[in-house]
Amino acid sequence: MKILRICQETPFPPTDGVRIEPYFVTKLLASRGHKVTLVCFQSDDRDVTPLRNYCELYTVPSSGRNTALHFLWGAVEGYPVNYIKYRNKRLLAIVAGLLQGEHFDVVVVDYSALGWFALQIKRQFRSTPVVTRWLNFDTLIWERWTGSQHNSVKRLLGRIQTAFVRRLESELASVSDLCLVVGTRDAELIQEMAPTANVEFLPAGVDIDHYAFQTRPARRDLLFMASSFKWHANYDAVAWLHGEIMPRIWARHPGTVLHITGADHTPEMRKWGSDGRVVLTGFVPDEREVAALCSILVVPMRLGAGIKLKILTALAMGKAVVTTSHGAEGVAGLEENTNCLIGDSSGDFADAVIRVLDDIPLQQRLATNGRRLVCERYDWEVIVGQFESLLESVVGRQRHSEPLHV
Repeated sequence: MKILRICQETPFPPTDGVRIEPYFVTKLLASRGHKVTLVCFQSDDRDVTPLRNYCELYTVPSSGRNTALHFLWGAVEGYPVNYIKYRNKRLLAIVAGLLQGEHFDVVVVDYSALGWFALQIKRQFRSTPVVTRWLNFDTLIWERWTGSQHNSVKRLLGRIQTAFVRRLESELASVSDLCLVVGTRDAELIQEMAPTANVEFLPAGVDIDHYAFQTRPARRDLLFMASSFKWHANYDAVAWLHGEIMPRIWARHPGTVLHITGADHTPEMRKWGSDGRVVLTGFVPDEREVAALCSILVVPMRLGAGIKLKILTALAMGKAVVTTSHGAEGVAGLEENTNCLIGDSSGDFADAVIRVLDDIPLQQRLATNGRRLVCERYDWEVIVGQFESLLESVVGRQRHSEPLHV
């Protein structure tokens, strides 16, 4: 197949959730003989040359920042701020030129924020099937963010953006030839929102060779993984963890150290390391060294949506996982007391962590079962095989629907 994919960010190096999935899918599709062309926004001048080994690559500079003008223009048109931010005529011209100049079997568009491109392609190139890759479900993200706000102005902003996002995502799901959704809950909600949409669950994966099973460390430290704390869901989780959950854990296990990976610390976070019980590593391109010190990954997510790649990464390395219902909802096969523990209040979450710290056989059982889960369901080879089959089914349906020319 000849595949054209539009990405929110150039997927190299594969160090965060925006880049990881398109990188591995592109790499493995190329290894299976498919020709992949990527058209991407790029927010900096990093070297992405190695990516060209697997695809033809076009990039367009983008700051990736929302502005007051984006909000204002979105309010006038009735579309969400991220949709307005990524509406870029230069990138569309590259895509249109490629589609006019050669035949592509299918176009894949990442994120509903890039929905403008999917809608334009469906209008201008009606015979080309468009698959939308829902690496997040923004309607649910905005609903949860709005519900967490105590400021009336922010709640009003949230309600407006939620309505705009729901309108866009409903339209986008309805016109897509296939919606590929990474979260199990997201798939259900999109189908409810757009009953006629063709929705399939296809999660992101994990590199099970890179993130090999680690032997249990002598220390019983905890790990919180993030790429950046600019993402509101990450900051909400780590602030709740430090402020309400860790004091309960330290009361029982005062020597436990919490390691926090991720860039963009707030001034408040920088104060946490003063007593030595919190280690702020900053951004780490490879979490394995920090993870080797820790026995438990804590994922106290209350906001956001979709699959949590940090959970898959930790399970692959044989870490016991303690999370919330929100954290677990996107990971098919994640079951409480089998391969994770779940706590939705600060007390229940702390008790779950303490239980794992006190019960080494439980910790080992969670770790073993978690590794088995990711090897069976989330190995990139498995995921990309399913991705390939789903694209081929879309292409096949399109070919059968085309009129015969005699």
